[in-house]
Amino acid sequence: MGRWLAPLMGVLGLLALVAGVAWAELDEGSMAGVRVVGAGALLLVVAGGLAAGVEGLTRRRHPLPRR
Repeated sequence: MGRWLAPLMGVLGLLALVAGVAWAELDEGSMAGVRVVGAGALLLVVAGGLAAGVEGLTRRRHPLPRR
């Protein structure tokens, strides 16, 4: 599950980040775009942590057989 969940969260985080920046630039009177940027950045951090965790759990310590 983690192999596809981390990239999906990363893509959603990037989309939220871009949408939040565009929203903040277009609607300067509102601070709602800044919250979307923060949510996008948080999703990117969580996706990176999840990807690192899955990689650490699934990587074998000794890829070559012992003699």
